[in-house]
Amino acid sequence: MSILLDAGPSLNFLAVGQQNVLIQLAQSNGLTLAVPARVDAEIEGMCNDPRFARTGALGTWRKLKGVRVQILDDSIEEQVFAAAVGRVSGVPAADRVRSRKSLGEIMVIAHASVLAQGGETVFVLIDEGDGRRRAAAEANWLRKNNHPGALVLWSTRQVLEQSDPEWLGEGTTWQAVYNRMSAFDDGLRPLA
Repeated sequence: MSILLDAGPSLNFLAVGQQNVLIQLAQSNGLTLAVPARVDAEIEGMCNDPRFARTGALGTWRKLKGVRVQILDDSIEEQVFAAAVGRVSGVPAADRVRSRKSLGEIMVIAHASVLAQGGETVFVLIDEGDGRRRAAAEANWLRKNNHPGALVLWSTRQVLEQSDPEWLGEGTTWQAVYNRMSAFDDGLRPLA
């Protein structure tokens, strides 16, 4: 089973030095952390943005990928994957991969769908509204078509709320971590 990460939440955890939460969450549940190759490229690119350049996000990401985080191939040659990209995006896969806008989220959901069709329960960490809507629609499609696995949608807040306080560091609360993340991602909903 896997936890598939989108770029936004990944960057948020990296920027505030809380990547251990994701690692511990995966290990404690016997899960693998993974990102599509497109998300890897987005993380690398965004680490040059002034918001993230002053953090240790890039260096930490480069240490994690391939060791703690698996990079998934985004080739659309496999028919099941191409069909999932098309279904999630509403555009044929060959056309959709030419546009980078929201491509990482689409790849996360498409990979999750393929794994779920193969019988896995896959947890998807996406915070952005359109991505969450697409993931929920694909989860419904999987259920309606009686696929043996499932796509379970998670948010950063859910992950932090479920975290063991020890994963966060002594004296740190999940609310404090979430508020620090909000400085890097205006898409995170306020706690109130």
